[in-house]
Amino acid sequence: MTGSYPAILEMDLGDRSYKPNITSHWLGRRAYERNEIITLSIHFKNPVTGGSPWIGGDKGDTLKTVKRILPGGDHNSKLNQVLDEVAAWAHSFTDSQGKLIPAIFRYLHELNGGWFWWGLNNKAQNTAQELQELYRYTAQYLRDQKGVHNFLYAYSPDKFASKDDYLKTYPGDDFVDIFGMDWYYASPSDLKTTLHRSVKDVVEMAEKRNKVPALTETGYMGDGINNFPNFWQEYILDILKSEPTTKRIAYVHTWSNHCYGNAYCEIWVPYKGHPAESAFVTNFYNDSLTIFSNQLPQSIY
Repeated sequence: MTGSYPAILEMDLGDRSYKPNITSHWLGRRAYERNEIITLSIHFKNPVTGGSPWIGGDKGDTLKTVKRILPGGDHNSKLNQVLDEVAAWAHSFTDSQGKLIPAIFRYLHELNGGWFWWGLNNKAQNTAQELQELYRYTAQYLRDQKGVHNFLYAYSPDKFASKDDYLKTYPGDDFVDIFGMDWYYASPSDLKTTLHRSVKDVVEMAEKRNKVPALTETGYMGDGINNFPNFWQEYILDILKSEPTTKRIAYVHTWSNHCYGNAYCEIWVPYKGHPAESAFVTNFYNDSLTIFSNQLPQSIY
């Protein structure tokens, strides 16, 4: 559609796909060769119950999941097994010369929401302090015990009410490199001013701590771009361009288009032939603020 790859590639290490495998490493290496930035999320099963990352459908005993997988808990070894496999994936993520490829590890994303077992305000009854401890434990385990040194760590909560609310589950400056935020429009009635305030807050908090600010997930839920072809300009780009602070967001990451068999498809970004194709290319891709893969500097790594 644009003639270019995105500047960002995200892969998910969940559901045991984090084991070293041909597909993810091949895709990552090709992205690295194009100088693209690689990020990793991980939707992994509940180490206590073996159930889905989405806690609503888990029929097992999810109470105090995070406490039970921390040191001293009865399922800490299960968490360590997952982290050992993440470490193995990281150690084998190398280029054609055997050099380690760096990636952003976006661990426990949307941890202030209630839909994942690692979240708040759900039947797991996790506390903000336990989530902070889990994040710190993971970073220390991967870095200090398993020797993983090709990860940067992204903290990416969902929508938040204030800076204090954003920092409620923050593990601390020693464990975070990137200040992210996942922010989706649920309907046209969602206020653009709220996204503007949130982006500005993230940039200010990140720069105060010498971190990198990013919009780590965004889009229009419910296939909204089918009816709002200029969404990516009017609802995202115009907000980022509105003042110097918001322009300093480092990158914007979308979710992936995918179909669930013959049932239905989720569309987050337009594709060739989509009603929003022309508007996206003209008003978003061609804008001077946006950078895609073909515009990345060769020296990015």
